[in-house]
Amino acid sequence: MPDAMPLRSLDRHPDLVRAATYAREIPAPIAAVWENVHDWEHLPWLHDQAFTKIALREAGAWGWHADVGFPGEAEADVELVIDHEAACYVARTRTDGMVRGETWTRLTRLADDRTGVEVEFLLPAMPAAARAQAGAAMVALYTGLWDQDAEMIRVREASDPARRAGPADRAPVALGAWSQVRASLPRVVEFGGARFVLALRGDRPVVFAAECPHWRGPLEACAIEDDGSVVCPWHGYRFDVETGRSRDGRGLRLRPAPRIELDEAADTIRLVASGNPEQV
Repeated sequence: MPDAMPLRSLDRHPDLVRAATYAREIPAPIAAVWENVHDWEHLPWLHDQAFTKIALREAGAWGWHADVGFPGEAEADVELVIDHEAACYVARTRTDGMVRGETWTRLTRLADDRTGVEVEFLLPAMPAAARAQAGAAMVALYTGLWDQDAEMIRVREASDPARRAGPADRAPVALGAWSQVRASLPRVVEFGGARFVLALRGDRPVVFAAECPHWRGPLEACAIEDDGSVVCPWHGYRFDVETGRSRDGRGLRLRPAPRIELDEAADTIRLVASGNPEQV
């Protein structure tokens, strides 16, 4: 296995050879793609087929350095270092201090809403057939990873973090007959210009924000766990659906939710502004 490289090195390891290359286009601004590059937290959540855990050592404008787990209980030291001048970065993987591989990626602005991605996979020397097989596996893996990243970026860019409920937007919202609404849950509803999830917790309806406050991850497809939590599928942030408060100690909370008015006798349900300062 090749010797170690100095931390934060922007040099290519001399003992590694090219196994494959991969290129694609991401329908998003290059700034949004760079934001994704710096986002180490999403690896074991969005990409759980490839990563099992991550523990950050350090991070900054230069990139990040973390201990990463892989399927099969494998672990490695992964360092991502950015070359801002060349608009590229390297993800370097080490095991027991020795370099196992490097993945070099170049980003190119194609238009305001399109970014080119070119990836080069460098691995230790091996027979040609084995190198071709390993390279093909890397291309297949990264195709899936970038598909997931592109969708996350698309959803994040499509959301509007500046939307906030104002007094004129907080009129009660009638949702219809409870007997019919109940059969359609969970569902996304709008109140005060924002999106919320209306779902059942046991036999009781609850309402909570449809976007994670971290990076606006989608919560509408997330099942409520037995303890009343919902977990963001992008970064694993955990929230109480009743209060919106953090349940993982990371300090964020969901957008304040409206209050549910349910009249089972009249078979009606509606959302109304709450007098609680912690709610809409």
